[in-house]
Amino acid sequence: MKIIKINAVWCPACILTNKIWKKVKEDYKDLDIEELDFDFDEDEVKKYDVGKVLPVVIFMNDDQEIERLVGEKTEKEIYDAVERNR
Repeated sequence: MKIIKINAVWCPACILTNKIWKKVKEDYKDLDIEELDFDFDEDEVKKYDVGKVLPVVIFMNDDQEIERLVGEKTEKEIYDAVERNR
């Protein structure tokens, strides 16, 4: 599984969930998480049809999207999504 996490420096929800994702990375060292910046990685972000609500977290399996989280999520919602898609 690969996780693509799209954030922006101006996004308050991104800042809050980044703390949770840091903990997720520590708990699941085997996760492949690619982080993209909404503004600086514009060409790459366009591939994922991201709207204006951030953060966006896309769970991929064999280059196919299997789940997408949009907007601020709780720690439980994030951990549940990781477990569902492992």
